[in-house]
Amino acid sequence: MEKSDKKKILIIEDEKEMLLGLSTLLKHNGYSTVAAYDGTFGINLAHKENPDLIILDLGLPAGGGIFVLKSLSNSVSTNGIPILILTAQQEPDLEERLKQMGAAGYFHKPFDPPALLGCIKNILKDA
Repeated sequence: MEKSDKKKILIIEDEKEMLLGLSTLLKHNGYSTVAAYDGTFGINLAHKENPDLIILDLGLPAGGGIFVLKSLSNSVSTNGIPILILTAQQEPDLEERLKQMGAAGYFHKPFDPPALLGCIKNILKDA
């Protein structure tokens, strides 16, 4: 059985328009995507799908993004999956705190699509 060369990205995002836009952008650039609308489902999907990368929003129902980040970073089966934070939250030192918790990258909404794609390519190349 031949494994697809497409990298799989799990998007954990509760805003349907953002999720659809991200999924479309990623698919048009050669990635496959799976999606979760809340934190708990996102954690379960990460364990089930074993994605190459997770794009995680912080403001989520059913387990906020910080909880999801900590849960995935502390799990033996998911702690090797890079997590890219994509959020509208603005707090001093937020990016640094998230990276200390295990985030591989950080983007603020609204984001620049070419810059986000460049970041994703760099993270996946290093993973």
